[in-house]
Amino acid sequence: MTPPDIITSRHAGLQMPDRRAFLLAAAFAPEAFAQAAQALPGFWNQPRWVWLKRPATGEEIRAVYWAQGQLVQSEYLRICWFLRDVRAKKSMYMSIVLLDMLYATSAWLAWHGMARPITTTSGARFASTNAMIEGAAKDGLHQEGRAHDGLIEGVSLESMVKLGAWLGGGGVGYYPAKKFCHWDDGRVRFWKG
Repeated sequence: MTPPDIITSRHAGLQMPDRRAFLLAAAFAPEAFAQAAQALPGFWNQPRWVWLKRPATGEEIRAVYWAQGQLVQSEYLRICWFLRDVRAKKSMYMSIVLLDMLYATSAWLAWHGMARPITTTSGARFASTNAMIEGAAKDGLHQEGRAHDGLIEGVSLESMVKLGAWLGGGGVGYYPAKKFCHWDDGRVRFWKG
């Protein structure tokens, strides 16, 4: 069973909003997400999964990293490798809080009939790679496995920013010129790059 099926199979027969309804709801992410969360009792007790793709490497991953109240070590390590520093060809342990933010986003999409992967443009970064990236924070959380840069096909960056801010898991950076959104598990803050 693929991760999105975990969510959608529990709600077979429920009417799913169309794409336009989702985008309108995303404009008011707190209220819309709260309604969806109420419809999913035990949301955080369900298996937590991510569906990610990485165009730079041609990879895609669907993996359940948390089930039955504990980390699924083998799948968690697969996700860590997927989110590796591709230049350094090394991975690091990724933040579970960060993965939870990606899970909540993927579940939100699946709930609204828009099951699709989150595109990753950057995950973990080692210092050597971070130093090569124009505008990268010298002490950025990518270097600790605590940040993700990406986008979702068919979802505006503005909607991603609103959802990330409402989730309140950490920092949200909005980069319209570079066409990605940054999420991290640091202190709650917002910036436009």
